[in-house]
Amino acid sequence: MSKLEEGMFDEQFVEVTNKLIEIANQMGGQYGDHKVGVAFIYAAARFNAYIAASSVTKAEELADKREKAVEYFTDRFRQLYDGNLVDYISNFEEYMGAEESEAETAH
Repeated sequence: MSKLEEGMFDEQFVEVTNKLIEIANQMGGQYGDHKVGVAFIYAAARFNAYIAASSVTKAEELADKREKAVEYFTDRFRQLYDGNLVDYISNFEEYMGAEESEAETAH
């Protein structure tokens, strides 16, 4: 768990996050980190679109919620991404200065 995550998320959230990152790390070795990173963003967008759609009963309701949903998820991604970049900047040597075998699991 990174210093950013300490105290911010519950145990289940951290467990799910770590499992998804573990899968991404494995797939990154096979397909390349960049491709997996973009696929991760697409998968998150697709899953969260499903979450938004499952919260209504009609397409019109979803259309009405669309702008707020897009705003919420893009703002949340920006906050989380920026926070993680700040964490990497603050801990760059620790996270990226490790030997290659250790760095592969440090994502």
